[in-house]
Amino acid sequence: MKTTSSVLLLCLCLVGLIGCYTADSGNYATNQIHCEFSVDVSDTVATATASFWTPGAQPANPTYLVLTANDTITVNGVAMQRKRGPLFDIYTATLQPAEAYVFTFTRSDDESYDSTVPTIPALTITNPEAETWVSRDEDLDIRWSNPIEDGNVTVFMPASQYLNGLLEAVQDVGEYTIAAGTLTLDEMSPETDVRSQISVSRRHQGVMAEGLNGNIIARTGDTVEFISTQ
Repeated sequence: MKTTSSVLLLCLCLVGLIGCYTADSGNYATNQIHCEFSVDVSDTVATATASFWTPGAQPANPTYLVLTANDTITVNGVAMQRKRGPLFDIYTATLQPAEAYVFTFTRSDDESYDSTVPTIPALTITNPEAETWVSRDEDLDIRWSNPIEDGNVTVFMPASQYLNGLLEAVQDVGEYTIAAGTLTLDEMSPETDVRSQISVSRRHQGVMAEGLNGNIIARTGDTVEFISTQ
């Protein structure tokens, strides 16, 4: 699984002393603009997101861009709307699932750039079921729908104050077992039962338009909450 540069930059912005700045896209040539396009796919809806940035004076200090001077972004012909964020603005659109998603970035000179990513099969975790009690002394069998031959998924369990976490890239065969004893509870925990969650996700890259910098991905996933017990 590849981590997109937008995620890296977001983490860097959160470090504290590092700030993120916003400028107008109309002030930058196309080759100075980096585009981050993504679409989150489910069985019933697709949510597309776009953001734009240009390198700052320091590599870890990017300048995020707001589309101005008649620059526009659409996905499958649907205009994406600006959404203000705490660190930088993004552009979003909600649409019906499709076989592919085409992000069209149009500049003020009417030059347009089509970046395309094929859809990705949505997945649903079928085991464990939500709110299941799972013993740490037993294997935890995770199963999900629509496996992809020769593909990979990420299995993620966030760490909590007392329970360790897990992050594994595994083959997308529809099942994965977390061995008994992998999940351990800190001896300082006041309770033996701890609420946690399991996520399974998959993603793949699309093709950026020629002459356009950036990344384009389609992704899908599911999360269930469960109770980790003795």
